[in-house]
Amino acid sequence: MGIRFITLMKMILRNGTGFRPLHILRIIVLIPTSILVEVFIIVEKLRSVRAVRKTIIEKPPVFIIGHWRSGTTLLHQLLALDTRFTTPTLVQTVAPEHFLFSSKYWIPIMEKTMPPKRPMDEVVVGPLDPMEDEWALLRMNVQTPLEKIFFPSRTADFLSCREEFLPEGKDRTRWGKCLLTFLGKITLCTGKRIILKNPFHTPRIRLLNDLLPGSKFIHIVRHPYKIVPSAINMWNILAAENAFKGGWKEPDVKRTAAMVEWFRKKVDDDKTILAPGQFVELRYEDLEKDPVKEISRVYNCLGISFSSEFEGAILRFMEEKKAYRKNVFILSAEDREAINKSLGDYMKCYGYEDQ
Repeated sequence: MGIRFITLMKMILRNGTGFRPLHILRIIVLIPTSILVEVFIIVEKLRSVRAVRKTIIEKPPVFIIGHWRSGTTLLHQLLALDTRFTTPTLVQTVAPEHFLFSSKYWIPIMEKTMPPKRPMDEVVVGPLDPMEDEWALLRMNVQTPLEKIFFPSRTADFLSCREEFLPEGKDRTRWGKCLLTFLGKITLCTGKRIILKNPFHTPRIRLLNDLLPGSKFIHIVRHPYKIVPSAINMWNILAAENAFKGGWKEPDVKRTAAMVEWFRKKVDDDKTILAPGQFVELRYEDLEKDPVKEISRVYNCLGISFSSEFEGAILRFMEEKKAYRKNVFILSAEDREAINKSLGDYMKCYGYEDQ
């Protein structure tokens, strides 16, 4: 939802669609709203294009990176409690090209039609909650591996398209322009420094620092026994609920572990270009155990002041979330062996080898 008709048609022409009733129905449902979106975009351009062009992103964003299911959502929710910052909201990522005008129409619709929780982990989410900017980039028709979840390919699956994480040439120029435009519109709305959470950005440190010099990066990691099965479960659910064609290949443990290791190597390589105060790492387990201590340490490393008001907000949030129960996945001995073999360096690097 929220995608423009022209972009939807380009994606269909580029990828093809399935002929199952469910696939056809999903496209049919999108067509009326996507046509309406074309009108929304025209209205927003007439009303706001000059203001958007004049907006300057004075303070480089803070990027939360890490593999899927490593705790990026929890960290994003916690940092969003700091009132000095802002984050992309769900409605903004649904309507990236027209939310300045259309949010007032989308929010009531989303409140009535959205499920109250994410299907992969039961996390409560609403139109104004923090959301990943990759979903905005997808709707803006830029290069992103996320497209492979909606349009699976029998020849190039989601995990094998590593080159699509890092656009080059004209794709890179368009990618950067769209991201800057999206962030500029958020800045226009709030005037605050932006905190973004996006696992797809994990191998993009160099790209993002070139685009937004001085950006800060928070890399969160988690035990791979938790990451790998949870990521597979999430991707399968997203594909089942959103795909416009068949051909989805369920990621296996070996390929998923290889992606975790690729992310680790990319981060280790890319962080060397950053200046002191631009990069910090933390473990999900430490964040969960003592969020105030860990976030205070992260802020100190990044040169950001940590206030008592923010500390109180963190404590209240964690108290409210005490009843939340995480998914539990049972790994076979074979799967554990595969993870240990692929991610021995990862576990040693982050202190998981004895756990």
